[in-house]
Amino acid sequence: MGRVGLSNFLQARFNISMYMTFGWGLARIYIFILGRIYYLIRRGEKQIIERSITDVVTLINRDNERDEIIKKVISGILFHYYEKLFIAYEEKKRATQFLTRNISAGNISTIKNGLNKGKGVVLITGHYGAIEYIPTLLAVNNVNISMIAKFKTAQLREKIFKQADKYGIRMIDADTRGNVLNKAINELRENRVLVTQCDEFDEWRPSENIKTTFLGHVTGLDRTINILIKRAGAEVVFGLLHRYSLSHYSLILYSYEQMVGILPSMQLKTSGEMVLKMLEQFIFRYPEQWYQWKKYPELIGSRIVLRHRAETELSHPVMLPLLETQV
Repeated sequence: MGRVGLSNFLQARFNISMYMTFGWGLARIYIFILGRIYYLIRRGEKQIIERSITDVVTLINRDNERDEIIKKVISGILFHYYEKLFIAYEEKKRATQFLTRNISAGNISTIKNGLNKGKGVVLITGHYGAIEYIPTLLAVNNVNISMIAKFKTAQLREKIFKQADKYGIRMIDADTRGNVLNKAINELRENRVLVTQCDEFDEWRPSENIKTTFLGHVTGLDRTINILIKRAGAEVVFGLLHRYSLSHYSLILYSYEQMVGILPSMQLKTSGEMVLKMLEQFIFRYPEQWYQWKKYPELIGSRIVLRHRAETELSHPVMLPLLETQV
């Protein structure tokens, strides 16, 4: 298999043609078979994921659930690729019907309320749950969406751009020349919703002066989100799409004011740090929904572990109410 990663493997032209031939019901099974084969061959990669999960489940005192969480994480990674391919290749009418029927999204008003202020909304999410559905879901609910994205294959990039155009979604390719930050700010100034991620660690511009913790490790806080929000004057919304199954999802959205209510200790912190802490809370409670475990060993520049501080933050009783009130 050489150096081909899971993303490129699952999105190889032959496999894409097989998904289209089988239909999505059988394609899901095929993707899972390919994924299991991949991890059998790439045992080292799977071991990295297992060690990463072990580190965090130990931190949150869930060692007895370790094996079950690892199993669910691997399934979640493959669910993610199924969703990515489904939304990229399914025709608009059928995709719209699926999203409307299978996702609880009654709180989209959180975003629309932010747009009423006229300076755009930065919707900050993470590599969690069914993130691939979020832009399209909002677009079919008459929200003007712009999105920063990176693509592992040229084939998928071409397909996504064509698909996005059908929904009126504007794509900003993070790998293209030019100032991506300025392009994003211009989108916000048109009072659009810009979708971005707070855990795209490869793209972080960490601050040397502002430190935070994430999953028990010290790191310089990424400056990009704070710069974006400050220069555009946009509203901030944190959002995730929680997956219960491949036919049952819930959109979770929180305004800045709601986040302060949930994490009052973060009131004097920056928006960038607050959304990262919100994501952290969800990962601690639902580790199977996050699929960045492969990058966990290298995502933090400093390896100083603040176990005591992390455990203190975990004692904050927010996680169950966070999700249950949204379903």
